[in-house]
Amino acid sequence: MSHDILSGMHQWIKRIHMYLGLLNFVALTVFGIAGLTATMQAGRDGPPPVSGTRYQPFPVPANASDKEVADAVFQAVKLPLSNPIPKQAVRRNEKNELALHFFTLNGPYTVTVLERESRLRIEPMPNSVPRFLSNMHSVTQAGNSRHLRIRLWGWYNEFAIWSLIAMAISGVYLWLASRPRYRWAQISFAAGMAAFLVLYVATR
Repeated sequence: MSHDILSGMHQWIKRIHMYLGLLNFVALTVFGIAGLTATMQAGRDGPPPVSGTRYQPFPVPANASDKEVADAVFQAVKLPLSNPIPKQAVRRNEKNELALHFFTLNGPYTVTVLERESRLRIEPMPNSVPRFLSNMHSVTQAGNSRHLRIRLWGWYNEFAIWSLIAMAISGVYLWLASRPRYRWAQISFAAGMAAFLVLYVATR
C-alpha cells in the first residue's frame, strides 16, 4: 500500500474519530452524569417528595376488571410520555384502592382510584435534573416506546454507544500509527487492560 494511500486513510480516520466525538458530545456527557448520579445516590433510593397533588373526576366503569379500569385511567389522565400499565403491574394498596404507578422520564406518577368519591388522586413525583438525565441515559430501542420523542432519543443513545466503540478502536489505531513508542500511552493502555482483566477475574 503506497504512502499516499496510508496517509489519506490516516487523515480520514482522524476526521471520523473527531466528528464522532463531536456528534456524541452531549450523549456521552449524559452517560457520565448518569453514572455519577447513580453513585452519589446509592443507598439513598427513597421516594422523592410528592408535590402538586391534584384530583380529577373519574366515574369507575361498572363491572370492569382492575386492568380495564387501569386502561381507562390511562386514557383519562393522559400523562406526558407515559405508557399503559401492564396487567402484572396493576395492584391495590393496603386500603384496597387501585393504586397505579405510571413511569415517565420527568418522574413517576401515582394515580389512586377513589371509587367511593368517583375521582382520581394524581400525585406527581418530579425528577431532579440529574435523575432526568439518568433516565434519558437508559433509553434505547429495546424499550420500543410508543412515543416518537423517546424513540428518537433511543436512536441517538444507540448511535452514541456504537460511536464510543468506534472512537476507542480508532483512538488505538491513531496512537499506533503515530506514536506507538510513547511511554505514557503504553502505560495508560496497559493500565486500562490490567484493570479490566483484574475486575473480570474477580467477578467471574
